[in-house]
Amino acid sequence: MKKNASCINNSTQRTENKNNDLDLYLKALNSAYSGIIITDNLQYDNPIIYCNKAFETISGYAHDEIIGHNCRFLQAQDRSQAERKIIKESIERGEECKIEIRNYRKDGTLFWNELFISPVKNEEGQVTHFIGVQNDISDRKKAEHDLREEKSHVELKIQQRTKELQDKESFLSSIIETVRESLLVLDANYIVLSANRHFLNSFKVTTEETVGNLLFDLGNQQWDISSLKEMLTQILPTNNPVIDYEVDHIFPHIGRKVVLLNAYRIEFEGQYKDRIVIAIEDITEKKEQDRRKDDFLSIASHELKTPLTTIKGLFQILERLSAENTDPKYVSRLDKITAYIDRLNLLIA
Repeated sequence: MKKNASCINNSTQRTENKNNDLDLYLKALNSAYSGIIITDNLQYDNPIIYCNKAFETISGYAHDEIIGHNCRFLQAQDRSQAERKIIKESIERGEECKIEIRNYRKDGTLFWNELFISPVKNEEGQVTHFIGVQNDISDRKKAEHDLREEKSHVELKIQQRTKELQDKESFLSSIIETVRESLLVLDANYIVLSANRHFLNSFKVTTEETVGNLLFDLGNQQWDISSLKEMLTQILPTNNPVIDYEVDHIFPHIGRKVVLLNAYRIEFEGQYKDRIVIAIEDITEKKEQDRRKDDFLSIASHELKTPLTTIKGLFQILERLSAENTDPKYVSRLDKITAYIDRLNLLIA
C-alpha cells in the first residue's frame, strides 16, 4: 500500500510540474510582442486552438471570435494574393514558410502581416499542429512605400533635370558649331572632349584625331609649349583665364599660321565645373596686312624724308627773307605751312 501511495504521489507531482511548466509557457507566449497562434492540423480546416494576447491586439478580434476558425478570415475578401498559395502549399507539404501578406482587422483596416509558419510533428513524423508567429509591419511597409515614392520622385526629377541639361547642352553645342572661330573643350586632364566644325576644317583634322586625345599631343605637338602649359594649369585652380596668347607655328596640313589663343574655365548651371574652353583665332592674314602696312610706311617715310627736308630748308630761307613782312595774312600762311611741315615730320618719324 505504501508503495502504491508513493507512486500516486510521484505521478501527481509530475502532473503538477507539467501543469506549472505549461502555465509558464502560456504566460511567456502571452507576454510576447508578436502575435502567436497554434492550429490543429488533425482537425478539419486546421482551426486555431490557441492565440495569445498580442494576436488579439493585432487583429482586433476577441479570443472567442478567433478560436475554432481557420486564420484565413484575416484576409477578408482580399483572396487573390499570391501569398495564400504559398501558405497552402507549405501546409500541404508540412514545411516552414515566411511571407508578408495583407490582413484586415475586425474594423476593416488593412495591416501588413509578417507571418512565419512552422510545423509541429509527433514521434511518428506526422504534422499535428502549426505554429504561426505574426508581426504587424505596417509602419515598415509604409516607410518602404514612402521611400519608393520619394525615390521615384527624385528619379523623375533627375530625369527631367538631365533632359533639361541635355537640351541646353545641345543648344549650346549647336551655337558653338555655328561660331566662326575654332573651339575646343577640355577636361581637367586636358583631354579634348569636343571640337567644333570650324576647328576641324581650319586645321584639316578629323574628330577621331582630336577628341579623346591630350591637347599637347595633337598634330605635331604644336600646343606643347611650356609657357602655355603653365598658364592652362592655372585656369581651374585659380580661375585665371589665358588672354591673347600668340602661337606662331608650322602646322601639319596647313603650313605656317599665327593664332591667338584664349582659354577660360566654364561652368553651366553648376555643371561641368572642371572644363576649359579654348578659342583659337587665326590672325595670319592680319599679321601679314600689318607687316605690309609697316613696309609701306617705312618706304613712304624714306621717300618723303628727302623732299620734306628740302621743303623745310627752302621755307626757312623764305622766312628769313621775309622777316620784315608783317602783313597778318602773310604771317598766317607761314604759320600754317610750319604746322603742315611739322605734321608730316611726325607721320614719317
